[in-house]
Amino acid sequence: MKTFIPVVALGLFVAACSHKNKEDEKLPTSSADSSTSYLTDSVRQMSPEDELTLNGTVTFDQDNVVRVFPLVSGNVEKTNASLGAYVQKGQDLALIRSGDISTYTNNYQADKSDLEVAQQQLKNVSAQFKSGFASETDLLTAKNNVKKAEDELSKSANILRVYGGTSGNTNGASQPYFTVKSPIAGYIVEKNVNTGQDLRSDNQNPLYTISSLQQIWVLANVYEQDIPEIKQGQPVDIQVLAYPDKVFKGVISNVSSVLDEQARVLKVRIVLPNKDGMLKPDMFATIHVHLPNSSGVNGGKSLAVPQKAVVFDRDHYYVIVQTGKDKYEAREVTVLKNTTRYAFIEGGNLKPGDIVVTEGSLLLYNDLTD
Repeated sequence: MKTFIPVVALGLFVAACSHKNKEDEKLPTSSADSSTSYLTDSVRQMSPEDELTLNGTVTFDQDNVVRVFPLVSGNVEKTNASLGAYVQKGQDLALIRSGDISTYTNNYQADKSDLEVAQQQLKNVSAQFKSGFASETDLLTAKNNVKKAEDELSKSANILRVYGGTSGNTNGASQPYFTVKSPIAGYIVEKNVNTGQDLRSDNQNPLYTISSLQQIWVLANVYEQDIPEIKQGQPVDIQVLAYPDKVFKGVISNVSSVLDEQARVLKVRIVLPNKDGMLKPDMFATIHVHLPNSSGVNGGKSLAVPQKAVVFDRDHYYVIVQTGKDKYEAREVTVLKNTTRYAFIEGGNLKPGDIVVTEGSLLLYNDLTD
């Protein structure tokens, strides 16, 4: 038996399906679980910024660094600190077997012997003076000789102390050594010494360079066409490959007056605190310099939201707006301009002061659109 569906009923069924599909295409509104927390921010109205992107590198603070040079020549018998290691003040860094220390030690021993001879001579002259066999002049001369010998011994002892001379025994022979010690606590950021290396007294390279790394420099390269845009005191955002989601904020503290001859770039310096030690010397950095644009997009101020508030999906941009307690709504917007800090937008029936989700916006968008 055939079943006939009335035309009117079929038309109502199709219309209902069409209506349902249109409802499905609308951007969703949802009540979020009150136990779920999202970070939010407000929509701002501000003049858009221009942004200049520079490349640079992280380096240690040249104003807070100590370079350790060898005070003597000789052969490096042992190195105790490796590149990147943290050392304490006074810690042994290297041990040098030095002929210079041998000379200072011999001078000290010779001066010590001269003093002993002068003291014995004074004893003899004093006894002779009491017995009437020596004049007062002989006695004064003997005393002066002791004083000179004491001064010479004190001088050679101070020299030996400054150079840290010590004597060890190898097969019964005296082997004078010079110990290189760390003058400050910090990290070994440069190392130019190895075991077995011969050192000369005219060596121009430091054995070690030590920095605390509590504060670091970021040196950025500015090409000639961009020099007019750079000013001391400008705010910058810095990113490194090791922490792609981390933005380090700073300001330009110094702008060089001369160009690098080879690279033809101007160097600018950003000083950053680095107490947690995240930034390491020789890291590559991307520096975003914020340049004020008084004209703004379309000749005036625009709505701005933090970059993390914008969700990109299927060639469209969305923001998640909080419409009430635990109520959120996804709205499509048009992005006019992007910087590292803000997205300048229009549309979405947004106005200054509206609350948008920043941290967790993508997760919430997925929940709303599933």
